[in-house]
Amino acid sequence: MRLMLIIVNIIFLMILYFISQLYPVKYFDIISSKYFDKLLILSVIKVESNFFPNAESPLGAFGLMQLMPNTAEWLNKKFFVQYDYRKPVENIKLGVLYLDYLYELTKSFDKSLIFYNTGPNATEETIKTSGNKYLNKIMKSYFIYKLLYWSDDL
Repeated sequence: MRLMLIIVNIIFLMILYFISQLYPVKYFDIISSKYFDKLLILSVIKVESNFFPNAESPLGAFGLMQLMPNTAEWLNKKFFVQYDYRKPVENIKLGVLYLDYLYELTKSFDKSLIFYNTGPNATEETIKTSGNKYLNKIMKSYFIYKLLYWSDDL
């Protein structure tokens, strides 16, 4: 009986380890947001690029947080920064800056995340379909991050 308990514990720990490899905390220490916790930002990265720093969408979004070049340029001008969206750390900084801006615009976490995906000027139909589907993906990823890592203070 005791041996069986040890085996079950080992299997459980192996499963947790495997899942944690699918949900990494790489870049955790460089994430800084006024409104969003770090695990939620990691969830956005997971959904947007699956942590591939040079990921590029068919529409031209680039990097870990899948920023459109024109959005990155607009953010740099609006906030008087000079981040290069092609560099992983700076891509995250721009993505977080954009999420914080969207939160200040909407005062809603859900709307901020939806607009991150659809853009703030999207049609109601796009928001209801693509936006809500995206939000569900983020929330599922966030749930797993919270389950694995429990807190925002790794």
